[in-house]
Order: sequence, then structure tokens, then C-alpha cells
Amino acid sequence: MNGKKLQVLYVSSWYPNKVRPLLGIFVKRHAAALAEVCYMAALYVYADDNECVEEADEDGIYTLRISYKKINSSIPIISDLLKLKRYNDSWKKAIAIYEQKKGRPDIVNLNAIIPAYSAALYIKRKWKVPYVITEHWTGYFPEDGRYRGFLMKFITKKSVKNASAVITVSHDLKAQMLKVGLQNTYHVISNIVDTEVFNIPKSKDKTAKISFIHVSALDDMQKNISGILRVFQKLHNAFPDTELTIVGNGADRARLEVLSKSSGLSDSVHFVGQKEQNDLVELLQRADAFVLFSNYETQAVVLLEALCCGTPVIATRAGGISEYVNDKNGILIDAKNEEQLYDAMASIVKNRDRFGDAADIRTSVVNKVNAKTIAGQFLEVYNKVLNKS
Repeated sequence: MNGKKLQVLYVSSWYPNKVRPLLGIFVKRHAAALAEVCYMAALYVYADDNECVEEADEDGIYTLRISYKKINSSIPIISDLLKLKRYNDSWKKAIAIYEQKKGRPDIVNLNAIIPAYSAALYIKRKWKVPYVITEHWTGYFPEDGRYRGFLMKFITKKSVKNASAVITVSHDLKAQMLKVGLQNTYHVISNIVDTEVFNIPKSKDKTAKISFIHVSALDDMQKNISGILRVFQKLHNAFPDTELTIVGNGADRARLEVLSKSSGLSDSVHFVGQKEQNDLVELLQRADAFVLFSNYETQAVVLLEALCCGTPVIATRAGGISEYVNDKNGILIDAKNEEQLYDAMASIVKNRDRFGDAADIRTSVVNKVNAKTIAGQFLEVYNKVLNKS
């Protein structure tokens, strides 16, 4: 592009908003990193109680959110058609406002194909601007099972076919998308960790108890927190000087708390809810190990955040996890294998210093997940696409 600073437009199926402030936060982190080297804009459309147009400059990103009024019809077909019309009309409105304010982009990045694919296709037809896809969705994995049905598969294949490239956050997600027949030129680019914030502590005093931590949206089907609780009950009976902190909120939290109490773990398992970034960093730094017992993953950003804090991890060979975890920074186990999880946690209890210096754990990932590295990788993909166009 002859050294020109690119104008990049993010069109996203998930993006932080007032209804769900953490939705697609990893998408916004990609955009913020790119804002250091590109002119960035992000458009997002969502349903709310009222119609609204929100414009802002956030982290160097021109951000436009448009909400449309929720559909109240109880008749499914009518409800679906009205929602689709309002959704697409709102996207056209957002694109028109963007054109008026910023002109036309050099390239569009569609983040998560469904449901925002229609906006990317509309822009490509309207302005003859290429788009790339960045996909994060776990639905392609058979353990998740949401990638099904003729319409979904037709839409997804059409979207991928019309894209100039597809970016996935792990090699495993790339392999799975290819496995279900989504052919294109693929690039693997990690999610971003704020490596300035997620850092090793200046000093770490050993606590009397061996401390484990789990962080997620508490979706038990994916994260298998009930499995962690079953294993921890056995571990705590054998090693009473252990504790487990569970960070996050979600639909399964109440049921998991009941399970914890009924297992006699009220004094050793602490459900602390969702935490702001600085509080989360402190919890990760203080822990002896981060535990992720997922059945499936695309990448697991919080695992990378734990490693950047110098905290070793115990995690399943799910998604892109094994691309970052090795015998020098953690322990890999098989999904659903509670015996392996017990042995891994017990090994930390018996030798909490087995992974050595926190700085070495951080070094194992920090250069792969920082904002500058990731922005450069995106820019390389964009320039390849535009030089071919």
C-alpha cells in the first residue's frame, strides 16, 4: 500500500456495549492495538429496549453503536423476520453514518461471522471493498455442536467464500473450520493480553495455603467447573491446606455454589464473582496455579493472562491451549480426565515451586501475545490482501 496508513473498518457480531460490557472485549483489544498503526473504526448493532445511536472515540477507535428496539411479537416467524429487518436496517444506517463521517475504508474486518456477515457482504457489494474474517467462535467444534442446520452452514460458507482471508485465534480453530469445509487462505493470530497490566508481582509472599484459581463465565458445559469441584473435594480431603478461588459470573454459578456447599467445601472454595482487571491481576499473581478443565476452547485468553503474571497453569489439551502450554510453564491433561487433574493439582501441592521463576513463565508467552506483535501480524495480512486486490 506504498506506506499509506490504512483505514480499517471493524464490523463485529460481538462488541462491548452497555447491555453486555464484556461481550467481545477481545475484539476491541485487537482494534485498539491496530489503532496504533491504522485509522480504526468499529461498528456494532444490537437489540435494546430503545433505539439509540452512540458515537465515541474509544482507545483511538471511532466507535459507532446502533441499537434497535427489541421485538415483542410472540409469533416466532414474525418475530424473526422483524428482528432481521431491524437488524439489517440498523447496519445500513451505521454504514451510512460511517461513510458520512469517515469516507470509505481500505479494508473491512468481520469479527465472528454470524450474525454480522450481512454487513460485510453489503459493504463489499456497495463499495467493492475486500473483507477478512477473524473468527473466535467455539461452535465449529463437535463438542460444542452449535454449527448445524442448512441455513447456518449456507450463510457461513458463503461468508467465508467471499472473504479475502480468514484469521483464527488458534491453529486448532483453523483446523476445525477446514474440517467442516470452510476453505480459504487462513492465518493464525492470537488474542491480545495487556502485558503491561498482566505482569509478574514485584514480590510474592507464600501463603499458608496452596491456592488454585479458575476464571471463566462459569459455563459448566464448556469449562467443566463441576469437574474441578469434584476433583478439588478429593484434593482438599487429602491436603487440607488448599483453597480454590472461582472468578466470574454466569448462568451456572448458583448451581455450582450449591454443589460446592453440598460437597463440604464452603470454607475452602470461594466464589468471588466478576472482577475488574486490576483485581483479577492480583488474584492471578497470588495463586499457585491457574486451573482450566475445559471440554473445548478456541484459545482461552485468561490462561494467557495467568502465564503473563508468571502463574503456572493446569489445562486440558483443548483448542489452542497446547500451542502455549508446555512442561516449563504448566501441565497439560486430557479433557474430562479427573484422575489426571487430581494428579496435576496434587503435584503443585507437593512442590509449589516446581516451575521455578515467574519471570521465565511470563517469558514463555509474552512476546507472542502483546499488542505490538499482534497489530503487526494483522497489518501483514491486510497488506497481502490489498496488494492482491
